[in-house]
Amino acid sequence: MPFDPAAMGWKPFDDPALPRVMLRHWERDEGEGFAYGFETDTTQANGLGVVHGGILATYIDHTMGRVARRAAGEVPVATIQLDLHYLAPARPGHFIEARGIVVRRTMSVIFLRGALTSQGTDVLSASGIWKILGRP
Repeated sequence: MPFDPAAMGWKPFDDPALPRVMLRHWERDEGEGFAYGFETDTTQANGLGVVHGGILATYIDHTMGRVARRAAGEVPVATIQLDLHYLAPARPGHFIEARGIVVRRTMSVIFLRGALTSQGTDVLSASGIWKILGRP
């Protein structure tokens, strides 16, 4: 039986900031934070038949950026450093969950850690720094 995000408390949302190759997006309130997720298929696979690392990098960067923006009071932020560690392959057809947490916030930057999981397995871990840009 295919995974049904809605049955697990996920709510769909449209995010025009992400490339169209990224399929349906979901979010879920988790108390102090949010989790984000997306559905995958074979259009996102690389030559080895797994979800392309660039797709995973894009999604964790975007997710952690959303967390940073929320921590900055909904003002614009920009990634200034992002370190990734690919831990396991993500398979097309599986649902990918993304989470980020603020480690430290200063007046001008926010430090975060994040992870992508698929079917309970960590597929990517990340850490990064976001610059608080201020009001648009």
